[in-house]
Amino acid sequence: MIIFKYLLATCLVLSLVTETTFSQEYSISGKVSMKGSEEGMAYVHVKLTKEISPDVPLFSSVTREDGTYSFKNLSPDRYLVKVSHIGYHPQYRTIDLKGSNHQSINFTLATALISLGEVNISSLRYNKKEREVSLPVSVVPKENIPQQSSMTLSDILEKEPGVALYREGVWGTSVSVRGLGANRMVTLVDGNRVETATDLAAGLSLIDVNEIERVELIKGAASSIYGTGAMAGVINIITKNGNYRNEFGIQGEALGIYEGVNQLFGGHLSLDAGDRKWKARVSGAYRTAGNIKTPEGILENSQFADQNMNASLGVKPMENHEFSLNFQDYRAMDVGIPGGAAFGPTAIARYLIAQRSLFSSKYKINNISPLVEEVSLRYYNQFIFRDVEMLPNMGSITNGNSRITANKILPRGEHCTQGLVFETKFNLSENNRIVAGLDVWQRQLVTSREKYITQEILDDFQMVVKTLEIIRGENPIPDSRFGSLGVFIQDELSLMNDRLDLTIGARLDRIQVKSDLAVDPVFLSVNGESRDPVPGQRVIFDEQSIGAWSWSANVSGMYHLTDNLDFVSTIGRSFRSPSLEERFKYIDLGAKVRLGDPDLKPEKGLFGDLGLRYWRDGFNFNVAGFIHYLNDMIVESPGEFIYRLTAEEGAGVTDTLPALINTNIEMALLTGMEASVNAQVFSNFVMTGQAAYVRGVNLTTEGDLPLISPFTATIGARYHIMGSFVAEWNTRFFAAQNRIAPGETKTDGYFISEASLYSVPKQFGVATFQLFAGVDNIFNKSYVNHLATNRGFILVEPGRNVFLKIKMNF
Repeated sequence: MIIFKYLLATCLVLSLVTETTFSQEYSISGKVSMKGSEEGMAYVHVKLTKEISPDVPLFSSVTREDGTYSFKNLSPDRYLVKVSHIGYHPQYRTIDLKGSNHQSINFTLATALISLGEVNISSLRYNKKEREVSLPVSVVPKENIPQQSSMTLSDILEKEPGVALYREGVWGTSVSVRGLGANRMVTLVDGNRVETATDLAAGLSLIDVNEIERVELIKGAASSIYGTGAMAGVINIITKNGNYRNEFGIQGEALGIYEGVNQLFGGHLSLDAGDRKWKARVSGAYRTAGNIKTPEGILENSQFADQNMNASLGVKPMENHEFSLNFQDYRAMDVGIPGGAAFGPTAIARYLIAQRSLFSSKYKINNISPLVEEVSLRYYNQFIFRDVEMLPNMGSITNGNSRITANKILPRGEHCTQGLVFETKFNLSENNRIVAGLDVWQRQLVTSREKYITQEILDDFQMVVKTLEIIRGENPIPDSRFGSLGVFIQDELSLMNDRLDLTIGARLDRIQVKSDLAVDPVFLSVNGESRDPVPGQRVIFDEQSIGAWSWSANVSGMYHLTDNLDFVSTIGRSFRSPSLEERFKYIDLGAKVRLGDPDLKPEKGLFGDLGLRYWRDGFNFNVAGFIHYLNDMIVESPGEFIYRLTAEEGAGVTDTLPALINTNIEMALLTGMEASVNAQVFSNFVMTGQAAYVRGVNLTTEGDLPLISPFTATIGARYHIMGSFVAEWNTRFFAAQNRIAPGETKTDGYFISEASLYSVPKQFGVATFQLFAGVDNIFNKSYVNHLATNRGFILVEPGRNVFLKIKMNF
């Protein structure tokens, strides 16, 4: 934070020198109005870039109350002005100031009731519109988030085709994409990897949804530039970080939230300020929620509270140079885990605290030469901490003259990921661009688990003669490090007079894994006294150092059959190096243990996708089919745990226990399809629909894969009351899932309906207000989510939920 304060102070100096740096003779101004009306539109977003670098915004602004805008003190150059507003088609205009010192450009915006794929995507290293990307993608813009209840990011993503939700409660959620879960997916925050435990469904819960600018989801093994783990796809969460302005300005936003299903109350506040040379943003939020209501009653231990703080700063020390800093701190407290598979059905488990802290910095230079478009260097440090309390509630077990009671278990985990990304963008020609770079990151994992046990010594009449309070210290996973050094390259080119667009990418990784000596128990305390040497101490894993090479590649293409119809295809080869948990986990279940294997081989996948996309004003559709072959899948198989003792009286003595050990034995095949359609039926009425299906087969056993979501379909309608409100209705259908793996439970089909009503922004004095309201699960239907039930103990989903939000911009 000291760095932030220092740089923020220098922003005033930079602002003072602005007038001497830029000529005051050149300017652009104009007015934005709605089609069919001469009245100006207030608070329309206006962005200015240079024509030679349209991906690099110079300044951002919003129109005044009368719809006017202006950019002053410009240099003589060619510029691109983009005007955009929710519910309207964006417009672009090229303006030449080389021959004139002032240009007045007016814009007239036409309403757009459905998306035309105009949202920019940056996950492919180059900014491209959604409709121009040949890979299978989904984009959730920030405008969609307040229109739904959106307790967590997973609740938002599950509305996308091919995405399924699974949960351990209300707060703890994650997603499955095309049949593969979070452990086979790369999650990024502003391009920075989020590496955390793969056995808990809370990876996407450590994000403040109100800080999201957009979410970009690449489905399947379609992008090779992110390296290990991107088999199911890539989720890139782009957060808000402020804007440079043509002249000093400051804006704020306040949001109030209520959700009835669990009495959630929350608030979010942000402030943005900036000038030509700097930009800054600070924000904070807080939420508290009680136990959730289901149609079957209260789901106990499903409460949560969370808070977060964010700060970002950008500085332009000279022309075409930018230095940026970003800090995020998210904390959840007293989070109930009513459905965690890692705990027994009688247990009460909760996160005492779950925290994610991110610090990142980036230096970027644009327009270095006609060949080199951009060079950037980025560093990040992402820390995730989990402190769990679990009360087994299993009663006492008596064996002869001893009675054992497990009182509580305290697992903790610290996940620290540091990374450095060096990237260069080359502009070889008008139709050929290349991005290449070096991506180095390391995850460090430190875990502990303390078991608090009461042992009562009984006499022959089962009376207590002595009580021992025992604390058993364990390392579920030894202190370990996972490092990756990867080089990547991606080529984007247009052929056949721009009718064929190709994207070719490849990456080579050197994986290095190290772990310390692992023993169990680590320590033993009896009535406050430590036992040394520790009796019965076993060596679980010797000190390890493992290295391996892996590679991935992809080719995707888009052929423009007509101006509106595109044929897209993708093939890719992916890999996933086994995680630290899969290599080194040790979970003692008493008579049996669950064990990792340090020598696991990487999982490998071959992926293919074919699709058609049609974009036209008032109508679009997207249909795709995919096939995904996976080899060397990691599963648990029965085996023997061979250990040796460390205590002096038994040092070196080996023994065995039955175990479930991670092994590479399985091959799998996933096939499926996705489709979506949006049609403007009448001038203010839109119909929507989507469907998704995935089939998972274990080729080794010729059985079904576990945790495969059933066929889903959605139909919806949206009515626009121009200038006032938008009303929306959606009904989602879920088929029964009868194709199940051994140990899974079949689930019945069901449907749930939801409705929402939200206003357009309305001006009141110096502020604009917008209201959002809606109802989830309108009919309070009792249903079972296949993934949540078979992953843990969530037997019924949330009931009817009435939500209300009010947003104020000032």
